[in-house]
Amino acid sequence: MIYKKKKILVTGASGFIGSNLLKFLNRKKFFVTGISNSHNNNYSIKSLSLFSKKKITQYLHEHNFDFVIHLGASVDELDSINTLKKNCQTTLNLLNACADAKIKNFIYTSSHTVYDSSHYLPIDENHPLNPTTNYSLSKLINENFCELFSEHDINFTILRISSVYGNDQKERFVIPTLINSCILQDDLVVHKYKNGFQIMDLVHVDDVCSSIELACNSKQKFGIYNIASGKPVTAFQIAKYLKGLSGTNSIKIKKIQKNTNHFIYDISKAKRELKFKPKIWVSKKILKSLLSNFENRLS
Repeated sequence: MIYKKKKILVTGASGFIGSNLLKFLNRKKFFVTGISNSHNNNYSIKSLSLFSKKKITQYLHEHNFDFVIHLGASVDELDSINTLKKNCQTTLNLLNACADAKIKNFIYTSSHTVYDSSHYLPIDENHPLNPTTNYSLSKLINENFCELFSEHDINFTILRISSVYGNDQKERFVIPTLINSCILQDDLVVHKYKNGFQIMDLVHVDDVCSSIELACNSKQKFGIYNIASGKPVTAFQIAKYLKGLSGTNSIKIKKIQKNTNHFIYDISKAKRELKFKPKIWVSKKILKSLLSNFENRLS
């Protein structure tokens, strides 16, 4: 693990991964500071906009961070220009500030959505790219920014993170959606496509936090890594687990007359170079914990 007295800055610290990462690093006694553009009531997270290049540069100079972990991003798909501006301009400001303040290590959390629809499985880091949303396009643009700034004596680690799950996740994601259905609607609806139930590679937020910590050990000048569980699961499998745990009446299969994209990731490079080893997989045990967490939030 990284030396305990290294100073770490986490952007997007009030988000799902960011809030979990702060807790994770604090438990390990690192000197970690979080910043967020959004208003929050967490005293450990400073409100600081990455749109202000001057302020972020001054802040980095004042604190002399050893690592910057950049999580902050907008997922808004309604306004393409604004989303690209938010995600790309703020990242560019942060990179310029890091170069000015002579920050040595930068970890960028990208997304598996930068890949094209699967040409082969499992998907490795050399798979063709083709982002299809404003969010995923901004992630790829920012990866390119990172590569350009590697000439400024900054070490870059880019993590292409698969679909993440864990406690307190927003309901628009697959597991919270299924849990919400079985608790509030007493029915589980699962889509079956022309090419079967979608095969997914879901990664627990604790494993994501672990991968970010391990990335701080990387000796690479510039490296890109898939971060996933490496194990396939379908919504139908998840629904069967939840049905047994919750006493839900039935699983309803809705047939969709089109193909879906299956995604499983090759994580051998992350295992080899970062020593990344996922410890949590979608199982009856982990879903029981997530189900309990959801019920507690309702009560």
